[in-house]
Amino acid sequence: MIIDRAYKELEETLGRDNVSREPAVLDGYAWQPSFNTDPDIWVPRPAAVALPSSTAEVQAVVKTCNRHGLKFKAFSTGWGAHGGPTVGGVVQIDLRRMNRILEIDERNMYAVVEPYVSGAQLQAEAMKLGLNTHIIGAGPACSPLASATACWGVGWDGQYMSYSPRNLLGVEWVLPDGEVLSLGALGSGAGWFSGDGPGPSLRGIMRGYVGAMGGNGVYTGCALKLFHWPGPPASEGSGMLLDYAARVPEELRFHMCFFPDKTAFADAGYKLGEAEIGYVVTKASTAGYLLNLLPHLLKRLKGRHALRTLLRDTFKYLFMVVLASDSPAEMLYQERVLTDVLRECGGLGMELFHGVPALGSMFWLNFLRVTIIPLIYRPGGQFSTGWPKDETWDELVDYAEFSQKTKEEWIGRGGILDDMGDCAWMTLYENSAYAHCEEIFAYDPRNRTHTEAINPLSVDFAITAIEQCMEQGFNFDPRMRKLFSPMQGNYNHWQCMIRSALDPGEAADAGFYTGEEDFDLSAVEESKLSRLLALIRERTWSDPPPPL
Repeated sequence: MIIDRAYKELEETLGRDNVSREPAVLDGYAWQPSFNTDPDIWVPRPAAVALPSSTAEVQAVVKTCNRHGLKFKAFSTGWGAHGGPTVGGVVQIDLRRMNRILEIDERNMYAVVEPYVSGAQLQAEAMKLGLNTHIIGAGPACSPLASATACWGVGWDGQYMSYSPRNLLGVEWVLPDGEVLSLGALGSGAGWFSGDGPGPSLRGIMRGYVGAMGGNGVYTGCALKLFHWPGPPASEGSGMLLDYAARVPEELRFHMCFFPDKTAFADAGYKLGEAEIGYVVTKASTAGYLLNLLPHLLKRLKGRHALRTLLRDTFKYLFMVVLASDSPAEMLYQERVLTDVLRECGGLGMELFHGVPALGSMFWLNFLRVTIIPLIYRPGGQFSTGWPKDETWDELVDYAEFSQKTKEEWIGRGGILDDMGDCAWMTLYENSAYAHCEEIFAYDPRNRTHTEAINPLSVDFAITAIEQCMEQGFNFDPRMRKLFSPMQGNYNHWQCMIRSALDPGEAADAGFYTGEEDFDLSAVEESKLSRLLALIRERTWSDPPPPL
């Protein structure tokens, strides 16, 4: 509940139309099923919702929360339980009115955006100037600011356009006490062009690797790097998503590249990076595409072993490579280099943008605007992923092999939907300097067998990651954090110290930032639970920290 006096302050600050405590409105914000393993798939209902339109109004909302003992949690365009409250008494700050592109600096190749600017919105404006922006795998409707400042930043185009947090320049940050901190050059009145210095950088304090998920304040503006775009200033086409028909630009080519085995596949990933070609270099399984695009067809393949083997094994080691060039001569060079890599690694390639017009017409915008990934919701209504975060490329190629076996076990037990096991989404960053892998699985939240499998399946993925000396995924989950923090230098102890310094009044909802909860391991097989606990004991390398 929010007391009348606090609610009236919010109304006076934002206007009556931009504040609500109506139960029906609040329930709309509490419906957050993605990455929420609770069978009820609701998060706690916020006490009120506030819609500020400026940094000053965000400050006022945060200060009101501090005065009246309320918590706050900012929400932008993204989806998922991590966007909603984790406890009661939280004012949900909906940033949808802050939707402006403030500046595009064409010469210095960066854009300044507010929180509700979407990837598609920024990309459309940047392409008019011969520039492009990194769009994360969650899709073009999501906020580039959110992924750069407070969450993940993984996308298909990482080989050329990196990872959202590494594209971050100046930042405007409303701290949990309501004061504004400007990072980088912005803090010296020198503009947005740098996110670090002068002096020590606060980027690691601000977001670390995964981000604070709204647990350390509100980011109201930031500058993001932009990248060269050799294609047309706008897409020429009609239709939507799978029915989209477009003229594929001559400056682009899309090659599907198949390799005979794991070693050849891993070597090719490094060779593409060393050659510095590829606007997009990514791996998504053939079965994964069928699961998303033709889920009913995939169900009919059950029992057809020859066809399943062809789709799962023969086409397993697959790269999708988008080439982009400024001239026919440059494209010829890139295609010859790609041919050399294929020959050296025993691979085969097929050009689809122009070679198979029916596919190329649909796929080119989907790859450049990342519109196809959210189709993962089609098969069962929900999905999750087992991931070890980002590692070296060859390490992740091995992880995908082990994770496939884990999934095949749970498919056989009826715990998740059948995608033939291999549904690894893998992408390379920065000329193959490092890479990302997610072993995606789909499930039906209405199926009790599926929901009961989520926790033990998560443990299986965690065991695989620990045995491979990788970081365990979902460390933003309070249950995972409590389980794994001791074996990772008690990192959450130090995060809590940072939080206390920034937020002595504990006004920010920090559940996904520093919260800890017990993990219900009752459904985990005894042998696997014993293995997990033994690994945690073996890999714990630091003493318990002093009390906070």
